[in-house]
Amino acid sequence: MWEKFKASTIKEYLLLLRDKAGLAMLFIMPVALVLLMTLLQDSTLRLLEEKRTPILLINHDADTFGIHISRGLEQAGYFDVHTSLGDKPLSEEQLRHEVLEGHFRVGIIIRKGTSTVLRNKIKKEIEKQFPAEEAPLFEIDTVGLKLPSMIEVFFDPVIKSDFRHAIVNALHGFSSAIEARMIFSIYTELFTDIVDIESTGSEGFSDLTVFDEQYATDQQSRIIPNSTQHNVPAWTVFAMFFIVIPLAGNIVKERESGLSLRLKTMPGSNLPVILGKASVYFIVGIVQAIFMLLIGVYILPLFGTPALTFGSGLVPLIFITLAVSLAASGYGILIGTVATSQEQSSIFGSISVVILAALGGIWVPTFMMSDLMVKASKVSPLNWALTAYYDILLRNTNLLTVLPQLLMLLAFFVVCISIAFLYNRYKKSLT
Repeated sequence: MWEKFKASTIKEYLLLLRDKAGLAMLFIMPVALVLLMTLLQDSTLRLLEEKRTPILLINHDADTFGIHISRGLEQAGYFDVHTSLGDKPLSEEQLRHEVLEGHFRVGIIIRKGTSTVLRNKIKKEIEKQFPAEEAPLFEIDTVGLKLPSMIEVFFDPVIKSDFRHAIVNALHGFSSAIEARMIFSIYTELFTDIVDIESTGSEGFSDLTVFDEQYATDQQSRIIPNSTQHNVPAWTVFAMFFIVIPLAGNIVKERESGLSLRLKTMPGSNLPVILGKASVYFIVGIVQAIFMLLIGVYILPLFGTPALTFGSGLVPLIFITLAVSLAASGYGILIGTVATSQEQSSIFGSISVVILAALGGIWVPTFMMSDLMVKASKVSPLNWALTAYYDILLRNTNLLTVLPQLLMLLAFFVVCISIAFLYNRYKKSLT
């Protein structure tokens, strides 16, 4: 049994060293992939943080509401407000045309008399809070209460709905703050009339609530989620599972050349042969993972991206990497055992890994998927591996937390090896 295992391991090792194209695919392609995807995502995130959305604004209301909306849009930090085109004032027809043509994503028109209409509506609502015999408390223009919308917002037809909602929510936030200020001002005037005491006014009722935005990370590790922390583990898992292609191809090549038949003539079970193959690619997977993680620590920072940090999760990281490498090698052996040709093994192996990667959240994060797809992602071993890596690298968890994923990956390896072994026995019984 040991001789079979030893012969299979040495043979697989020599085949791998001679396969220069396979080695390049196992190491060079994943490196290029992790560099490209991390740099692309990092530059995209920085561009989104720095880039301002150009919008057109026509303010017909030279009063409180219009002035504060215009000021809020300009001071928000993420809008580039244009009130004219060239040296000429902007007309409503031009605004609609520019937005329709896609030159600007958003166009906003604030109608004349908006502040007056808003004051009248506020006063009307305040009067409703007092007994009818006390009315009227204010002089209200009832005609102005029936005016149509005060702000018109025009969107580029190709704009996505989530961006449209973000713009509208920002406008709602600005208008709510202005409405609150106007309500306070009207109440102050009413209070002054009732108690006959002159108000000194106050500007202290803005920004009373302070938001402290931070990630829910461990207080000791202070791991900050970034493009490196997300991409390196994702593409490491993807690269480790891509050993399926050369591993399955070598198994089919052995079968076609008659080498596997000679190995079967050796006494004993065929299981040591299978485990010998798995051991070589198990080591390859570990080397891949170490290589990719070191790139995240030392190479990616040279391109201006954050360095990969491990926190205190080095021990669980080692265990989960071993489990992923085992699962990937087991899957490769299963495909190589079942496939009937090299073309079949390479095509099915590559496509199945891509499908499992897409399903597992490598290409698209699972939080962006539908509920149905989130449930479906649970069947992908790449999802188990990625979830464990994220728990370790982003949440700084311990080995006990990732134990379910660890056990599932080990079970996946055992199932794949068992099916391959039983399939070999079945094929042998037919000959």
